[in-house]
Amino acid sequence: MCFLRNLFALWRCDIYKDIAELKFQINLNAEKLSHVDDRELLFEILMYHEVHADEANMVQEELKFLKQYGLSIFPYLAKKQNPIPEVIYDKDNGMYYVTHNGKRLYFPTYYDSNRVKMVCSRLIDKESITGDGILEKCPHQYQSETFKIEEGDVLVDVGCAEALLSLDVIDKVGKVYLIESDLRWMPALIETFAPYKDKVVFVNKLVTNADSDTTITLATLLKNEQNSSLFIKMDIEGYETQVIESSKNFIMKHPKTKFACCTYHKANDAKILEKMFQEYGYETEFSDGFMLFRLDNLTPPYFRKGVIRAYKK
Repeated sequence: MCFLRNLFALWRCDIYKDIAELKFQINLNAEKLSHVDDRELLFEILMYHEVHADEANMVQEELKFLKQYGLSIFPYLAKKQNPIPEVIYDKDNGMYYVTHNGKRLYFPTYYDSNRVKMVCSRLIDKESITGDGILEKCPHQYQSETFKIEEGDVLVDVGCAEALLSLDVIDKVGKVYLIESDLRWMPALIETFAPYKDKVVFVNKLVTNADSDTTITLATLLKNEQNSSLFIKMDIEGYETQVIESSKNFIMKHPKTKFACCTYHKANDAKILEKMFQEYGYETEFSDGFMLFRLDNLTPPYFRKGVIRAYKK
C-alpha cells in the first residue's frame, strides 16, 4: 500500500511539474496571445495532449509550434518566403490587385493594401494553396501529386472568394464555374477573369440541397456537364456535408468527378464526409497536416483535418 501511495505521489508530482512548465511556456508567449481566452485554450490543448499520448504522437510538430509561437489556425511556419507581393491600385475600378504568375488577382473595394498583402502571404506562403511542389503539412491544399486538376477539366470552385486556385489553373482547364454567395466579391472576380471570360461562368448563389432564387444544387448547376471530367472544390463554411449528402444521385451519375472538400469547419465533418464518399464507392485521402479552427467551438481532440479528396479509381 505504501508503494502505491508513493507511486501515486510521484505521478502527481510529475503532472504538476508538467502543468507548471506548460504555464511557463504559455506566459513566455503571452504577447502573441491577444486575449486571456487564447491562453486558456492553449493551456487546455497542451494539457489534453499531455494525458493522451496516442493523439499527441500524431501532432508532435503542431504541439511544438504551439509551445513556441502560440495559437494559430495553421500551426506551421510559412512554407515559402516569397517577396511581399506588390499591391497595385487600379484607379479605373477602385480595386487593389497583385500579380500571380503574370495574371492580375483583384480584391474587393473594401480591402485595403495591407489586407491584400496579408491574405496573399497567407494563401501562397503559409497555406501553399496552389502547391508549387510543397505538399507536407499543408492542410488547406486541394491537390496532391496524384490528385490534381488535369488538362481540359471543368473546375467547379464552390465558395471561391478571390479564386486563387482557379486563376492558377485557368490556362489548363476547359471551363471554370466560380460560385460565390457574397456579392461583394463579384466585381473583383469579373475583373480578375476578364481575359478568360469565354471559359468562366459566374454564379452568385449558395450551393445547397435545394434550388431557389439564392441557392442552387450541384445537379442543376452542372446539368450541361453530363460527359465532362469534373473537379469540384468546396469551401462553404461547414455546409459541405449537407451538399454531398443531398447530391448522392448526381455523384453516382458522374463517376469521372473528383472532389476536394474542406473538413475543418465542424468537429466531425472529416469522419462524416469520409464515410459518405466511401459509401458512394469513392477512394478517399486527406491533405497532410492539421488545423485549429478557432472560429468554431474547439473541443477535444482540437486538431482537425483540413481537406478530404475523393476520387474513383
